[in-house]
This record gives sequence, structure tokens and C-alpha cells, in this order.
Amino acid sequence: MRFFTYGRKSVYKDNSDSIDNQFRMCREYCEVRFPGEIDSWRQFSDEDFTGANTNRPGFQSMMAELREGMCDVLVVYQLDRFSRDVRDFSAAYAEMQAHHVRFICLDLNIDTSTPIGEAMMYVSSAFSQMERKNIAMRVADNMTGLAKKGYWVGGNPPVGYERSRILVNGRKHVTIVPVPEGVEYMNWLYDYFLENNLSIQGMETEFRKKGIKSQKGGFFSTTQLYQLLTSPYCCEATPEVYDYYEKKGCKMESPRELWDGSVGVMVYGRTTQKDKSAHSKQPPSEWTVCLGAHKPFMPAEKWLAVQARMTHNACYHKPKYPVALLRGTLRCSCGALMAVSSKKKVEGVSRWYYCEKRMRKGVEACACSQIKCELLDEKVLEVFRGIEADPKLIEQYVAKSESKKSADPKKLQSKISATEEKIGRLAASLALAENSTASKYIISEMENLDSELRELKQKKAAAEADRRKEISEEKNNSEKVKKIFRFLKGIDNFTAEERNEIVRSLVKECKWDGETLFILL
Repeated sequence: MRFFTYGRKSVYKDNSDSIDNQFRMCREYCEVRFPGEIDSWRQFSDEDFTGANTNRPGFQSMMAELREGMCDVLVVYQLDRFSRDVRDFSAAYAEMQAHHVRFICLDLNIDTSTPIGEAMMYVSSAFSQMERKNIAMRVADNMTGLAKKGYWVGGNPPVGYERSRILVNGRKHVTIVPVPEGVEYMNWLYDYFLENNLSIQGMETEFRKKGIKSQKGGFFSTTQLYQLLTSPYCCEATPEVYDYYEKKGCKMESPRELWDGSVGVMVYGRTTQKDKSAHSKQPPSEWTVCLGAHKPFMPAEKWLAVQARMTHNACYHKPKYPVALLRGTLRCSCGALMAVSSKKKVEGVSRWYYCEKRMRKGVEACACSQIKCELLDEKVLEVFRGIEADPKLIEQYVAKSESKKSADPKKLQSKISATEEKIGRLAASLALAENSTASKYIISEMENLDSELRELKQKKAAAEADRRKEISEEKNNSEKVKKIFRFLKGIDNFTAEERNEIVRSLVKECKWDGETLFILL
């Protein structure tokens, strides 16, 4: 049988439930429970990843191989190492069932080969999720309570401030205090934005041209400028600022009459982070706004003027011209997505793909020049037409897995059968020569053949898995060819938006280096 084992730790600690120890205990258990039946043993792990979701590289790699039919038994030490979410666990277990994979959990003595084991597995998963949610709720409630009192609840302090420990009623808390250099820097940034009547992107371009850099020595990005110019902590908490946030629909925790400008603003919940990926923005209705325990350094009038300027600069409109075929797919040699520039002329609309990074930061950031949309769109269509004429051409445009020569499973099975027959004949000979001196030689030969048999079974399992992977890739390629056929056949009936959507679903990578278009389906 082919075994997979999975281990996970949220934070690295060298104690009894480390990943190495999880693997060791799983292996020892299986060697006792399945003596002589372990044909292959694969280990997958994730260090410093939460069990609240399955966005883990090791877990995803394991499930991908499981879907290819490369596993018979999946073993974990504890259920919460695998997943702490009932929905995620149920989805993963459904895939295990679909591919006839047996699931074993050592800590809870769960084996899904029995009905009671399967039932216990779901019950334990539900309790693991409940425990995780209770812990998360307690931590969140505690942090929200501290934020509502105006304390700093963690993370790097905003620009212009530094962390400071204070003692309140005998308990230690953290607040933020202004730093003179940071105060001067932030006020200059806000004044520059207002005095020059700039947009965020215009400010980034102007700073780059003038060589103005951030405090860390690098050029500003639009994201950095936006974060600095919307930072609420430095602003005086006045009634006008209260009205600004109340109008946005935020949760206002402090009465308006207390907003006298003596302290700064504290906003909690502007972003959320459910996993190790970047923070995602939350709508203003999820923000908690209250009075801080720190001193402000930005006049409310100036801060509100900057917010009003950015609202004025914001522009939302529908595309004036049809969507270009490769919009959202085409990247330039620097890796940035290429945007589309359209201009109406007498003979029609002229459209160009161009690199926004080059446009904002100059030629030194990217050397790729703009190119007419029609030229690159036609190149992609030529590739599709070539595949339509000769479907085998698709192999030139798909990512190929590492080529390795695998043995023929049928030949390996023949060798396995021959070896098993030899072992059978030796076993019969051993029964006849039980008390003779020849018995030790027979036993020795049987042990050698048994070792050879295990190795042959492992090779056969690997060869079968490789073959299944090849079949899966061939099936995927065949589906892509059919989709290309349907696209070319009905291209005149599709809208520009529909054509763009189909191309985005077909093209995995598309890069233009100024001379050559690279396509990966």
C-alpha cells in the first residue's frame, strides 16, 4: 500500500508535537499496524501555517497527488493538524472517498475503514472547529476592547509615531507617541499633496522625476502614498472628523460631544487577514472608530482636505471602447500587466498595449515600448488557428511536467508475479527441509526476494501514478483544444467582453518582450 502522512505546526517549537515527531509516530504506528504492507511512504508538511483553512502549500501538493491516485492510506497524528474547519475537512474527505483513500488519525484512534471511525472523525472535526473559533473570538474581543479604550493593539506604529508602554490602574498597556522627525515628514507630505493639487498617481510620478524618496530610501508607490495620506491616527479627533466617519457608516464607539480635538483618532478593523496572504480591505461598515489614548499632530482641517481631494480625484466609469482581447492577460517583460490606451481617429479607434510601470516610472524601470493591440491579438488568434488545423500543436504551448522514463507497469507486474512464485516455491521447499541445514539458505533467499518484491511494488506504484498523470494532462489538453474550436467557430457572435473572458480562461501566461510574444495555455 502507498502511504501519505501530513504534519503541520502554526509556529515552530521543538517540542513533542513537532512535525518530525508527528512523522515519527505515524511511521511507527503504520509499521506495527501494517507490517510488510508499506510499499511507499510520502511525507508532506507545512510550518507556520494556520489550520483555519487549507491554503497551505504542503497540503495542496499532497491533495494534488492524492487526486492523481498516488495514495491508498493518509495518516495524521492529530485531526487539527489536518484541518480545524469542518467544511474544509468534509471537502477534503469527500476527495479521499472519491479516490478510495483510507484516513487514519492516531491521537483519536480514528480509522475511516469502519462506520464508527468515520462518524467519530466528523464529531472530532466539529469540536476542533468550535475550539478554534472560541479562541479566535476571545482574542478578537480582547483586542477590540483595548482598541475601544484607545490603546495600540499591535503591529508597527503609524508613520510619525513610536510605541510606548504606559501603566493604567496597575496594568501595562501600549500607546503611541509622536516622533518629531516623523511629524515634520507627514505634515510636509500632506502640504505637498494639497499645494500642488495632485492625484496619488501624479504625486508618485512627480516624486520619481524629482528623485524624492521615502524614509526607507526607495521610491514611493501609489499604495504607500495612499496609506500615508489616509492614515487616521495623526488627525485631531474633532466633531467634523466624527461626522466624516459617521457618514461613511462606521461603528462609532465614542460620543460626538467628547471629540474635542485633544486626542487622536483610533480606527480598528479597516483590514482583515484570514491566512498568511496579504491583508484585505473591509468596507467602512466594519470599521470601529473611537477616541485614541495618544496625542494628534495633524490639524483636522488639513486631514479632511486631503480626504476630500482624493474623493474628488476618484473616477468611476464604464469602458468607452470594447475590451481588448488580451486585457488582463498580457504582461510585459518586466512582469507588469499591460494596460490599453485607446484613441478615436478618422479611420476608427486606435488601441495600444502599454506598460503602466514604464509610463509611471520611466524607461529605466521598463524598456518595453507600446504596441498596437491588433498585432498581438492576431498573433494569439494565429496560434489558435494553428491548433485548430493540427491539435497536436497544443503540446508546444502547454507546460510540460518533468520528463522521466517510467517502467512499464505490465512488465513490472510480470516480475512481481514471478518473484511471488519463487517465494512460494521456496516456502514449499522450506516446509520439506524444516530441520535440515539447507533451511537457513532458503530463508536467506526468501528475505532477499521479499526485499526485491517490495522494491518492485514501489516502482509499479510510481509508474502507475506517472501514467495517470500523463492521461490527466492529455485529457486537459484535449478539453483546451475543444474550447479553442468552439471559440474560433463562434468568434464573430461573441462580444468583445466574451472574447476577452474566453481568452483569459484559455491562456495561462502571455508575455511580450518587445519582439516576441510568449504564450502558455
